Amino acid sequence: MSEASSREVLEARIVDERKALAEALCDLSQRAGEELDLRRRVRAHPSAWLVGALAIGFLLGLRR
Repeated sequence: MSEASSREVLEARIVDERKALAEALCDLSQRAGEELDLRRRVRAHPSAWLVGALAIGFLLGLRR
């Protein structure tokens, strides 16, 4: 195998790896956004958030 063809193969592999890395980063970013989405968590357990908000409000009200 000549040096030019091995270099071309290596460059093609680098391009493919960059594409795969970009896709993985996009997937990771999307998953992180879904996990940190507060609206989805509140919709899933509204009563727990309501009780928590009332408790925090009560505790903050006691401080005055």
